[in-house]
Amino acid sequence: MPLYIHTIASFIASFCFCFLFSVPKRNTYLSALCGSVSWTILIFFQSIGINYIFATLAGALAVGLLADLFAVLQKTPVTCFIVIGTIPLVPGFKVYKTMLFFVTDKLEKGVSEGVQAAFIAIAISVGLIISASVTRLIKALKKKTTEKKNK
Repeated sequence: MPLYIHTIASFIASFCFCFLFSVPKRNTYLSALCGSVSWTILIFFQSIGINYIFATLAGALAVGLLADLFAVLQKTPVTCFIVIGTIPLVPGFKVYKTMLFFVTDKLEKGVSEGVQAAFIAIAISVGLIISASVTRLIKALKKKTTEKKNK
């Protein structure tokens, strides 16, 4: 499937989740854009041969950076963008398959899928942590340079 179809579909899906999570109307398009960017990055990185977990990490990193930018621009808490932006990255189907394998006594496959789902969840959290650290560092450097100019 072409990348632009993935981008449009993920935008629409993220946009629908905005209503489910009661995102303020002025933030719905930017929140949906975060979700669309995260999924597009994941699919693009997979298409060039990068591992799914690292592609998820890159998508989460992009969501974190975009969410911080949009939060400043919209003067809104960053969580409204992060929650919607990470929805496409969540390994829901892998968790479903894990439970299905456990119920049908296919324990090895269940453990394998469960570990993959856990690594994907860890990749999402690490990507968000790295982006938060980067933005905090940028804000600290900006504050330091403005203090030096004022002296």
